[in-house]
Amino acid sequence: MVTVSNFITNPTDRPAQKGNLVSTINKNHSMEKSFSAKPQKHEPIDSRKYKQDTVLKNSLPNRMWVNFIKTMDIPMIHFPRGFMGTPDYTFYEFLQTAKFPYYIGGPILAALFYAGVKKDNFKSAKAANKVAKHMALGVGFYYVGAALAKSIVNNTLKITRGIDLKHPYAKAISTSTSQTGDFKKEVEFRTLYESCEFTRTDLIFDHKGTEKNIDPEKIIKKYGVKGDVNDADQTVKPLIKKSIIMARAWQYALTAFFVTLGIGIANQQAWDVDSRIGFKTLWEQKVKNKSLPKKVRLQNLKSIANEYALQPFVKSCKQFWQGHSKASSIIGKSVILSTAAATLLAISLISTKTSARGHKLESSGTNIKQNEEVK
Repeated sequence: MVTVSNFITNPTDRPAQKGNLVSTINKNHSMEKSFSAKPQKHEPIDSRKYKQDTVLKNSLPNRMWVNFIKTMDIPMIHFPRGFMGTPDYTFYEFLQTAKFPYYIGGPILAALFYAGVKKDNFKSAKAANKVAKHMALGVGFYYVGAALAKSIVNNTLKITRGIDLKHPYAKAISTSTSQTGDFKKEVEFRTLYESCEFTRTDLIFDHKGTEKNIDPEKIIKKYGVKGDVNDADQTVKPLIKKSIIMARAWQYALTAFFVTLGIGIANQQAWDVDSRIGFKTLWEQKVKNKSLPKKVRLQNLKSIANEYALQPFVKSCKQFWQGHSKASSIIGKSVILSTAAATLLAISLISTKTSARGHKLESSGTNIKQNEEVK
């Protein structure tokens, strides 16, 4: 059976890659330990390997590869299954296909402005290019703002509670039934903390003695559970769900603030300098020129990035704060200050309201007595 994920990683079509991605699988395709204590060489993620739900290594290369597979599965797996009315089409697939307009909508909108540029009229072409440039920057800052908001909340939760909302796992899909439809799938790549309803705490706490790159005791400790308490994970599980609810809500809330901030910065005059020709010349002569030493080319790249990206960004932030009128100054200051305040509030609430230190726990046999609910 061919899916995007196993087609891309098929060893007959593509040479094996190296990297610490997933746990070792033996010749009989039975799962051994989920993760090894020592780094090992593994093949890329292959959907055919997963006969049961499996926690994946939470590394940046691994997450990038999983996200690439999930993105490619949208047009090549989920849409065909939806178009054909596959009986086992899931809500997860619906959510994945809903992301498609989000991925392509912004770039298409920005491209439409460039498409309307009149080449035979220099004055109108220059004005249209300026609008298109601001539009493209706005789209770029929109995605950056959304990513930054999610990253701030996720890192707060990761540092304070040991919970990484991006931690991936492979959900094995049974294809033995005749109701799977024409377009079958073998795996769904999800996250352990996808939502409060689909939190895979069983993959974290219930597999005793299995080496993974998750330490349940560390999570329990970070939540503030102390003392000799039996079944402490039963106390932490509700707090994990509470953490997910708060984190997801704040991610969306902060996204609105950071997107507004990004669009405001993108529409400042600091970006109006027509530097395309100069940038192209410097890039070809000082970065792409292979006759120069790599160290020199890297220094030139840093210099170009500073001149054409960092400096305009700093200037645009100042311009957004100062404004070109009294009204725009008030708006700029309000957006910047409210974004900062919302960020600090999110960090503060997530750090305090998800703690187990409001509990008074007692050890009694195999049960936990909770004398006080979470405050």
